Amino acid sequence: MKYNIKTIYLAGGCFWEVEAYISRLNGVIQTETGYANGITHDPTYEKVAAGKTKHVECVKVNYNTYETTLEEILKEFLKIIKKPAKPQHKLGIYWHESKDAKTVLKFLKQSEPKLPIEANFLRGFYLAEEKYQKYLDKHPEINSDIEIKMNPSDNLTLLSYQVTKLAMNEEAFSGKYADFDEEGVYVDITNNEELFSSKDKIKTNSGYACFSKAIDENAIDKLRDFSYGMVRLETRASKSGIHLGYKRRDYYEINSAALKFIYK
Repeated sequence: MKYNIKTIYLAGGCFWEVEAYISRLNGVIQTETGYANGITHDPTYEKVAAGKTKHVECVKVNYNTYETTLEEILKEFLKIIKKPAKPQHKLGIYWHESKDAKTVLKFLKQSEPKLPIEANFLRGFYLAEEKYQKYLDKHPEINSDIEIKMNPSDNLTLLSYQVTKLAMNEEAFSGKYADFDEEGVYVDITNNEELFSSKDKIKTNSGYACFSKAIDENAIDKLRDFSYGMVRLETRASKSGIHLGYKRRDYYEINSAALKFIYK
C-alpha cells in the first residue's frame, strides 16, 4: 500500500466522541486527543475543563492521501458537530501546512455549515493524558450522542478491531502468541497473508510476539510514528494496511491480535 501521511486538527466538542468517530473513517491512519490553542503550557483535562487555560478539546488526525482526502474527512466532521455547551468545546479546524488553508476555507464556503467554525493555523497542541486516548474504545459502556459502531467487523473480535483498525496495542504479556512456541506461520488476521514464520520467532522481554525478520520484507510497510510523544517505526501489512506493531532495531514487535497462526 502507498502512503502519504498528512495531518489536520479537528475540534468538534467532546474529544472522546470526535476521536472515536473520525478514527473509523477510511484512510484515517491515527488519531490522538489533545488540547489546542491555549495560553498555558502543559494543560491538563481538569484545568482545561475549568476554563483556566483557554484550550479547546481537539483531535489530531493523520490520514493517508492515497485512501482519502481532506474534504472527505471534513464532510464527516460536519455530520457530528453540535452547538458547544462549554468553552473548551468550541468548534474549529486547524492546520500547520499553508496549503491546507485554501482547501479548508473553500470547503467551508461551499458547505455553509449551520454552526460557526473557527478555521486557522494551529497555535499549539498538547497531547491529552493517556487515559483520555481512545477513551470510548476503552469504555464501550459509555453512551455517546454520536452514533459510533464500536466493532464494525463481524469477523474480528473487539480487541483485534482496536489493534488492526484503530492502531491501538494490546497489553504487554497478554497476547496469545507472546510465549507461543509451535511450528508454523503467522498470517494477517484479515486476509490470511503469510507474514512471519515460527523459525524466525525470538524471545524478548517486550511481552509481545517478536520475530527477527518477516517472511517477505516487502509485505511489511514501515511508517514513522510520533504518537504519545515517542519516536517509533510502526509496521503495517502492505496488502491490507492493518496495524501490526513496531519495528525495533533488531526485530519486529507484533500484536497477537493482528495475527492468526497456521500449523505447518
